Amino acid sequence: MLFNRIQQFLVTAIIFFSTCVGALLIMTPFSFVNYVGPAAAVASCLIIIWGNVAFVSVLLMSALLPIFSYYYFEDGVDISLILISTLAIFLQSYWAKQLTYKYVFYKKWLKSRRWLFAFLLKVGPLASLVSASAVLVISILDNKVLTGSFLYTFLSAWSSSLLIATFFVPTMLLRQERDSMVFHVSRKLYILLASFIGAFAILLIIKTSQDEQQLDRAMQFEAEQAEVVSIIQHEIEEVSKKVNSLSALFKASQEVTLNEFNVFSKIILNEHYSIRALEWAPLVNGSQRKTFEEQASELFQQNFIIKERQKGNNLKPSRNREQYAPLFYIYPGEGNEVVLGLDVYSNPKNALSMTSVFHSDEILASAPITLIQDDHTKPGVLFTKAVFKHKEREVTSRELTYEQPKKQHELLGFIVAVVQFDELLQKLDERKNNKVKFMIKDVSVVEPYLLYGKTLTRDNRLHDFSELSVFSRLWRIEFAESQPWFMQSKSLKTWVILIGGTLGGFFFQLMILMMAAYSSELTLQVDSKTRALELAKEQSERSSTAKIQFLRTLNDELRLPLNAIRAFLEQFKRKGINNKQVLGINHASNNIEQLLNTMMDLSDIESGSIPVKSVPFDFYGFIERMELMIKANNLMAGKSVFFLIDKEVPHYINSDELRIQKMLTAFIKSAQQVFNTDNLRLSIKVHAHHKRSATLFFIFSHQDETTAADSDEVLKTISKTDLATYSTSMAMVKEVSQLLQGNISLGMLDSGGGMLSASIRVSITSEEEQRKEQSNSFDQNMDT
Repeated sequence: MLFNRIQQFLVTAIIFFSTCVGALLIMTPFSFVNYVGPAAAVASCLIIIWGNVAFVSVLLMSALLPIFSYYYFEDGVDISLILISTLAIFLQSYWAKQLTYKYVFYKKWLKSRRWLFAFLLKVGPLASLVSASAVLVISILDNKVLTGSFLYTFLSAWSSSLLIATFFVPTMLLRQERDSMVFHVSRKLYILLASFIGAFAILLIIKTSQDEQQLDRAMQFEAEQAEVVSIIQHEIEEVSKKVNSLSALFKASQEVTLNEFNVFSKIILNEHYSIRALEWAPLVNGSQRKTFEEQASELFQQNFIIKERQKGNNLKPSRNREQYAPLFYIYPGEGNEVVLGLDVYSNPKNALSMTSVFHSDEILASAPITLIQDDHTKPGVLFTKAVFKHKEREVTSRELTYEQPKKQHELLGFIVAVVQFDELLQKLDERKNNKVKFMIKDVSVVEPYLLYGKTLTRDNRLHDFSELSVFSRLWRIEFAESQPWFMQSKSLKTWVILIGGTLGGFFFQLMILMMAAYSSELTLQVDSKTRALELAKEQSERSSTAKIQFLRTLNDELRLPLNAIRAFLEQFKRKGINNKQVLGINHASNNIEQLLNTMMDLSDIESGSIPVKSVPFDFYGFIERMELMIKANNLMAGKSVFFLIDKEVPHYINSDELRIQKMLTAFIKSAQQVFNTDNLRLSIKVHAHHKRSATLFFIFSHQDETTAADSDEVLKTISKTDLATYSTSMAMVKEVSQLLQGNISLGMLDSGGGMLSASIRVSITSEEEQRKEQSNSFDQNMDT
């Protein structure tokens, strides 16, 4: 007993833990709730079969599963969600046990199709509502959302629990049965094999569908990710083109006026939303500062001062330095007046080093910085390029193979494009049917700068990142799905496979088990019919035995006075008394004796005490003897029977000659009574079968057809009843005919009159047996 308990405990632990881990590995996308439905179904089966032992084992494995998941899948789970999952598993298990107790305990779940359907409905679709509801609650708590469509999550969990229960519970119950539940071992193996193949096929279909769904999901995610990166790259290239265009203008011109700058900037911007401003910062020597400020003040009709940036984005007049690069031209000027005169050399070096700009031939981008002229909520990026004097290339006989170092006096100034990507990125982020959220960081240094977005939620979502080189900076664009998988809209194909696979699997297993249940029903019906037949046979045998005993007793009792009557008749004959009365008494005693003999023959046939013989004899000789005997008897009574044998009737047959003789004797007597005539015709015909088998027909009809119509009404009345009830002789004919595998019948002819027939089954004697029988007959004749 203890060994069985330990064995049940270990088997339960292995099956339950394997199911949980398998569900987490196979079902996609990965989620901790994936195991709840299958685990609840398996636990229901094990607890239904093994009770409290399985309960303890499942409880222990439920406690070990989060630990395994943490170390193997590196997935930490909230303890509250684990408790909800465990409670749901046990609630479904015990509810399923309560629903199916009478079916399992009394072993009748597979004894009828109605019970089977009710059992599967309760253990599968009905009980699985518990785990599906629990998964729904866990998903809401895990993803911290209350809005959206939860139908797919509910149906998916319900489907997994339903299918596992539908296939696993009947399989385990069949395996546990020791008495085979009226099933042969081969039939049980067939059910188990068919269930396994069906479960594997359904699992393969659903798994393939899930993988295809996740592949489509990943491809869509990657496509949207690539689209966002492409749009940002294109925007950066457009900014680069505009900065290079403005740089070329200053490099190619001796002098660019404010009006020329504004007109050119307006043309190249062309409603470009990402560029906040295009700026020109000329190089100004420290000795020329005052003159420059006076000329600028006169140009702008306002006090122009070269300023520098302080902490907190505060501006104050710049300190004396050797060189300045104040913002002189700004387009558009509206909204950017506050930064007019700002020395770009005062920008934070950690954001952008002007020395690096000076030594670079390309545009350099700054780290995201807070703009002085903005509301401090939208960071900006400064795309800056140094502009040098245009110098004609000197043609010499010897080409230089290295780039000459740049000189400070060749620097004209800096082109600065103030770029804010927020508006563009927000439009990307708020597109219709957009399923991806993103965040952009500048990760060029150890501590990254946030350029756009906010921290993304990655739980139960696809997430990835792309790194984008933006001139001297490195941007990381992090992507994540806007909604977890269970809240995302599903395609029609996904719904069809989920619902179709679930219903298909359920009804496939139902049909397999229905065939078994139908077989069980038939077996029970056969057993019931067999028992009823056995009881009827026993009762019939008792009744037949009683009837036979009664007939024998009656025969013995009637023969005593009959023998006495015959003794008196013998005495009358000896005394010479042989008048008409004595002859009548003698005839009556003969009839009584023949009736008693018939009764005894009937009792012997019913009791089966006289076996049926099958020996060869000369059938034509037998008919001749019968004809002579019948004619001799009938002449005394003024009656005649005309014998007519078909030429197809074989001369020698194998059968019971004595039985046929008794049958014909009783049949002639009965025919004379039925047709109520003294002149009958007996036709003997044959119908040959395969392998020397044949049926002989003895057919009585009127010898004189002109008087046949006189007995029509009587014959019609007799034909509607059982012929065996007509007379004792007819009952004798029927018993012998059926004993010889034939029957009797009465039919009406279209021309009038009737036709009374009896049939027997015989074997046609082989040539070898016929020669042997002829030789024996010849020897007997020689002896006589």
